[in-house]
Amino acid sequence: MRLRRILVDRDELAWLALSRLPEIGGVRCRQLIARFGSVRAALEAPPGAWGEVVGAGVARRARAQAVDWQWAERQWRDLQRLGGQLLTIEDPGYPELLRQIASPPAVLFVLGTADFTRPAVALVGTRQASEYGLVMARQLAAELARQGLWVVSGMASGIDTAAHQGALEAGGQTLAVLGCGPDVIYPRANTQLHARIQEQGAVLAEYPLGYPPDAGTFPRRNRLISGLSLGTVVVEAPAQSGALITAAYALDQNREVFAVPGEVRGGRSAGCHRLIKEGAKLVEGVGDVLEELGPRFEQQAQLVLNFTPPLSVSPEPETSPEERQVLAVLGEEPLHIDPLAIQAKVSGPELLRILLDLELAGLVVQLPGKRFVRQV
Repeated sequence: MRLRRILVDRDELAWLALSRLPEIGGVRCRQLIARFGSVRAALEAPPGAWGEVVGAGVARRARAQAVDWQWAERQWRDLQRLGGQLLTIEDPGYPELLRQIASPPAVLFVLGTADFTRPAVALVGTRQASEYGLVMARQLAAELARQGLWVVSGMASGIDTAAHQGALEAGGQTLAVLGCGPDVIYPRANTQLHARIQEQGAVLAEYPLGYPPDAGTFPRRNRLISGLSLGTVVVEAPAQSGALITAAYALDQNREVFAVPGEVRGGRSAGCHRLIKEGAKLVEGVGDVLEELGPRFEQQAQLVLNFTPPLSVSPEPETSPEERQVLAVLGEEPLHIDPLAIQAKVSGPELLRILLDLELAGLVVQLPGKRFVRQV
């Protein structure tokens, strides 16, 4: 019992327990801690007091279940057994670039070793890659790694896998950002790659150990891939590729976006060509990336040097005109995504991205059956 009490008193357990509560992300964790003084005090505060900070609706749903200390202990022990670490948003070791985005995770689960003070570049693209795309991803990753940069990707099949392999083969370091728990290997074909990345870099996730992947977790993790990186390179992507979601997040986060041109016929690079038309930097080799990102290396170093743990409540998230358009249609009654698209006059793919951003910002809640409601 004494050992149990010591473990429960650890800040890591309190952070785990708090982050497990529904609708409590990084921004709201910081708001609660700013109000109550510590993560432990926030957990011990009554639900009514939470309502004054995060709103009555969020407080009611988040506190509908008891704080699960046993789950937090199991997670912490298993993470220690795997040699991993837990980074909280108020930890000095938390990636400073990620802390700057609109919806940073409250906690990060990390397997391996990552130096987040070093500059990083994301390489992303389609799972159904051509031989040309795979070669380009491997070469770019290897050259970036030789320059001392982290190569960030999502460990998916295709371009992601080639990017990780290129960095590893060059003796560099790579970071895999997963849409599941960091110990969950997906796809299974990347079992050996998962182990190699931990040896020469790190595997990172906002989801706890054992958390399975699903259709919603991958778009969410894309904001972390771009958020951890000074720039995102889309190596090969068709018009509807998920890699374009990562590029959109990079733009929202004021990061650089690059695209590799490809074959005009066939459509494998249609998404890349669209990005280039819209102003993305065309990439023929690693020099194009380094030339554009050079000034940002100094900016990142300054961010790390100037970090002090935040004491004030984070401001309300800013919204774009398109997001305000969607919010104007949503009310307290759930609305299915199809009539929402018609009333908001937004196309399906764009509406999904907007709704995800609003959900991450705590402004919208998704209900079963593709229904959405404005946060109260």
